[in-house]
Amino acid sequence: MTEIKVSVVMITYNHEPFIKQAVESIITQQTDFEFELLIGNDRSPDNTDEIIRNIIDSHPKGYRIKYFLHEKNLGITPNSKVILDKVTGKYFATCEGDDYWTDPEKLQKQVEFLDSNSDFAICFHNTRIEYFDDDLPAYLLNENIEKDIFSLDDLIGEDEIWFMATTSLMVRSQAFFPIPDWYVKSKSGDIPLIILAARNGLIKYLPDVMAVYRKTARGISNTDHKEGIKFMKNRVFMYSMIDKSTNFKYHALLRRNIARYYYMMIFSEELSSKYMTRLSKVFTYIRLTFPKIPDIQGVIRYKVIPPVVFEIYSAIKKSLGLWKEAK
Repeated sequence: MTEIKVSVVMITYNHEPFIKQAVESIITQQTDFEFELLIGNDRSPDNTDEIIRNIIDSHPKGYRIKYFLHEKNLGITPNSKVILDKVTGKYFATCEGDDYWTDPEKLQKQVEFLDSNSDFAICFHNTRIEYFDDDLPAYLLNENIEKDIFSLDDLIGEDEIWFMATTSLMVRSQAFFPIPDWYVKSKSGDIPLIILAARNGLIKYLPDVMAVYRKTARGISNTDHKEGIKFMKNRVFMYSMIDKSTNFKYHALLRRNIARYYYMMIFSEELSSKYMTRLSKVFTYIRLTFPKIPDIQGVIRYKVIPPVVFEIYSAIKKSLGLWKEAK
C-alpha cells in the first residue's frame, strides 16, 4: 500500500455552490508523493453530499477522497476533530469547503520545504481574499507581511492575531497531535491548532499566492455571532486553555487578551438590563487589567453607577439651574 505523505483536512457545511471547486482544486494537485483528502460533511441540508459522492464516483482522482457524512450536525470544531483524528500523513493541510486552491503545485512546494527543514512545524503562504456576497474588492492577505519566519512569540498578544489563512496551512503532524480534550469546546479551530503546533517548531511563510479564502454570509467565520455573550465566553475559555497549554509563558499578554472579552461583555446589548451580572464582569475586568485599567472611567460611569443615580443627579442640577445642555 502506498504511503500517504499528506492528509488534506476539509470540513464542510452548506457549501453547495463551492464544494465542487474546492474538492477538485485539491485532488488534482501535482505531486511526486501520495496524498488523501479527508472530508467531514456536518450533515449539510443542501446538495453538498450528492456533489461529493458524484466526484468520488466520476472523477479520475476521486479515489483520493475519504468521505464522512455525520449522522447529525456536530458543530465546527467537533467536526474538525473527527476528521483530524483520521489523519495518517506525515503532514496535514487544511481547506474549508467554501475555499479553494489555485496553484496545482501547492502541496509539493510546502512538502519540499518541510522535508528540508525539520525545525519547522508549520508552512503557510499568501492567500487571496474574495467576497462572494458583496461587491467588495479582493485583496491579498499577506501583501504587507514583513518577514518570512515566525515563532510562537508572534502569535500571542493583547489583541487577537490572525495572519494565516486556514486554507494556506500545512502542519507537521507530530507537532500538533495528540489533540487536547478542550479543543472541541473552542469555537475557533484554527487559532488553537496553529498555536499548539507552534509550540514545537517554527513557522515558514511562502510568498506564492496559492489559494483563495472566500468570505461569504454562510461562511463559518460569519456565523460566530461575535457580539454575543456566548461567543465572548468561549474566547475566554479558549485563551485560558491556550495559557495553560503554553505553560503560562505568555500569561501577562493572555490575561489582557482575556480582559478584552470581559470589556466587550460589559458593553454588550445582552447585559444592558442585567446590572448585577454586568457588575460581576466589571470586577473581573478590573482584576485582570489592574493596575493599568483601560477606560476605567467610562466603565464606572456608564456601567457601574446605576442609571437612576444619573437621573437623580441631573434632576438636582436642573433644579439648581446648574445643568448645561450639550451643544
